[in-house]
Amino acid sequence: MPPPWVYEGTDAVLVLYNGVTRATRIAKLAPGTLIRVEVIGKLPKAFGREPKIGDLLP
Repeated sequence: MPPPWVYEGTDAVLVLYNGVTRATRIAKLAPGTLIRVEVIGKLPKAFGREPKIGDLLP
């Protein structure tokens, strides 16, 4: 399985771009598990206040 693509915000928070479904499944089935991602660029904004994948799961 290829690693999800992420962008890095100015506050070093990673933002998922491709692979959201994979990341959601991993968060749901194995909470706390670390996954390898591929950083494909930087964004000119901070994303620390945005919700995390684990915050939205039932």
